[in-house]
Amino acid sequence: MTTAISRREFVRSCTAAAVCSGAPAARPGEPCPKALTRKVADAVLRDFPKPPPFNWGEGVLMTGMMRAYLLTKNERYLAFVRRFADHHSKAGIAATLQRRGYCGHWGPGFPMLMLYEHTRDKHCIELAEQVGKFITTRAERTKDGGLSHFNGKPQLWVDTLDMCCPVLSNLARIKKIPELQEEAIRQLEVFAKHLQDPKTGLFYHMWDEKSSERTSEYWARGNGWVVMSYTEVLKNEQPDSPNRKRLTQPFAKQLAGIVPLQDAKTGLWHTVLDKPGTYLEGSASSMFLYGMAESRNLKLLDIPYEDTMRKAWAGLAKTINPHGVVGGVSAGTGPSGKAGYVARKVGTYTWGTGAFLLAASAYAK
Repeated sequence: MTTAISRREFVRSCTAAAVCSGAPAARPGEPCPKALTRKVADAVLRDFPKPPPFNWGEGVLMTGMMRAYLLTKNERYLAFVRRFADHHSKAGIAATLQRRGYCGHWGPGFPMLMLYEHTRDKHCIELAEQVGKFITTRAERTKDGGLSHFNGKPQLWVDTLDMCCPVLSNLARIKKIPELQEEAIRQLEVFAKHLQDPKTGLFYHMWDEKSSERTSEYWARGNGWVVMSYTEVLKNEQPDSPNRKRLTQPFAKQLAGIVPLQDAKTGLWHTVLDKPGTYLEGSASSMFLYGMAESRNLKLLDIPYEDTMRKAWAGLAKTINPHGVVGGVSAGTGPSGKAGYVARKVGTYTWGTGAFLLAASAYAK
């Protein structure tokens, strides 16, 4: 028995099937994550004709483009990251790493390791090794070993975790240096000691060693950096490793604090997590979805958050304009109070685009 449908419905269903060809079936009415990954990654190729700087936002962008390649097998995405590696290998990154000892310059080391694993280009891993060496031998630290955000101020910023942990953890696995994995775990523990609220599981933005004071708000993207850091480090721990509990317990507690704060109408999260009057922020929402979906896919953690992920994906899909540009992302953000976070401009930035690609690629699975 068949049911008649309108021509418009027929065309719509055929178009959706074609767009999602080769991708996991989307739920009825749900945007196809593989199709949106292609759309956004194609826009990146269009908007970045030349290799961008070796910096934190660009590191997230390159990581997202690597994941776009792994999902779609589009060689143009791989070539884009390869041009980035070739450019900075020839230009050199030593002076960049020494500039204030700023941790933001460590972040691109992670996608360089991802690229190396798919190309075996020696200069890719050499770039990552330079970053790893700087972190372990040159970066300044607090008295208990936490990595400072930049030299000259013994401060722990949650951003720093995602600049160092994925690089250290993946170098440990690829080069068989277990001490680097232990260092990545130690950083997560030191930062959690100073910045994770024991009641909510959420992370504050910054702790200052000199004053022993920390910022007062739960900054959304800051919590996103932590979510991604736990996710990447957990990937490199064996299922029977005694270290897993050191990671899964604080990570699960953090996610349990994040999930209830999701905006019911849009599926996104506010830039100050527990302040509904602050604007909804895309990069943090992408990071949360990525961490949950990736942890579910790889069974890193029990993730009973399918409805949360579905709503987050629906909300994030709406942040993409017809040209494939990711919007709704806050500008670079230093430690602040509520007023400072709210004052940040919202637009399109490399870190938001990269985070969206990560979320879409993980959700697609």
